[in-house]
Amino acid sequence: MTSTVPAASDAPRRVADEDADLALLTGEGAADVVGSALVGDDPLPPGLRVVVAGVHHRPGAGVSVCYEVSHDGAPAPEVVVASTAEPSRHDRTDRVAVLDDGLRRIRVWRRADDPALPGLRSVLDPAVVARWLGATDGVRVTLLSYRPTRRAVVVARTASATVYVKVVRPRRAEELVRRHQVLAEAPVPAPRVLDQPEPGVVVLACAPGRSLAQTLAAGEPVPTADAVLAMLRGLPDAVATLPRRPSWVDRLDFHAAAARSALPSRAGEVAEVAERVTALLAVLPEPALVPTHGDLNVANLFVTDGRPSALIDVDALGPGHLEDDLATVLAHLAVLPSLAPAQYTGVPAVLADWLAVLAGAVGARGLLARTAAVLVSLVAGAAPAQAHARLDLAVEMLRRAEGAAA
Repeated sequence: MTSTVPAASDAPRRVADEDADLALLTGEGAADVVGSALVGDDPLPPGLRVVVAGVHHRPGAGVSVCYEVSHDGAPAPEVVVASTAEPSRHDRTDRVAVLDDGLRRIRVWRRADDPALPGLRSVLDPAVVARWLGATDGVRVTLLSYRPTRRAVVVARTASATVYVKVVRPRRAEELVRRHQVLAEAPVPAPRVLDQPEPGVVVLACAPGRSLAQTLAAGEPVPTADAVLAMLRGLPDAVATLPRRPSWVDRLDFHAAAARSALPSRAGEVAEVAERVTALLAVLPEPALVPTHGDLNVANLFVTDGRPSALIDVDALGPGHLEDDLATVLAHLAVLPSLAPAQYTGVPAVLADWLAVLAGAVGARGLLARTAAVLVSLVAGAAPAQAHARLDLAVEMLRRAEGAAA
């Protein structure tokens, strides 16, 4: 990539309104931004097509948008990222175009060249991954998830094995490995760390079983709410010695801001939900700090024969509130039927059962209010119909919280 402007000065950049950034990067001007970054002062390729493929808005930290970019004669589309997020001092600057009009600064890169994830290009190269795994019969690499400047997850399959490769900022890799090691001997373990072939790259074994979401879709037995409680209460004491990460509730203002940007027509309703959740939790006793997963959703809890068998994505493992882990899994359960109604016909009954049991264990008002907060956090980044459905669920959970016994 080349830059179309000189290197930026050291003068402070005027903070641009992030809603305006979002409108620019997802509107008709996106093609001009991406095209300029790709070719510099050269003519745009014929038939340039720029399609928004994903939006990542972190209020106060910038907007990042992924695009599928193609043009006449291109062998296949490629993914390009444009971001207004400020770089860290650790970010690479090569292969990143910088566009600066004096009002906003936009960095643009091809996905494999993410400036904060230097291991990503290697992880997306099957030949490199095959060398790491000692695979002589080839490797098929599939990108499962990507959050610009934050992390990516790839599944690598050989003829005889499957592994998962996580890419994080290099300075966070040791934290991630430590979290996996803390759970290595737990009754419900995290996947085993197999290798760290490059800075910021962690190769992980498969977790036993399948995710709770997959289990529900297959109509197979799922854990009871009591089993989920026992699993969380059985997390090792060493988890409490890890650094604490803010929960979804701790950052409700952040997530509400993102939800307002995603649903501008319902911005007032989002603000009201956030205010009422905050007010309700303020009059309840503060829960105890205990070992928690930190992001217990339906993709991160694995199940075998109706029992919890593994925990994945343990980046947020550490001290927190049990209620937040429970609220997270309940919120993610609640949205499943709207994603694929035919697949998740059994979810409403599971959700009702779990809510009754878990509310009895930790208190209904706080649990329902925290579940509403998590649902607000799930609005941004969802397709419009899903975003509205998730806000509707948050409103319903809040209504139930306010009507529950103290």
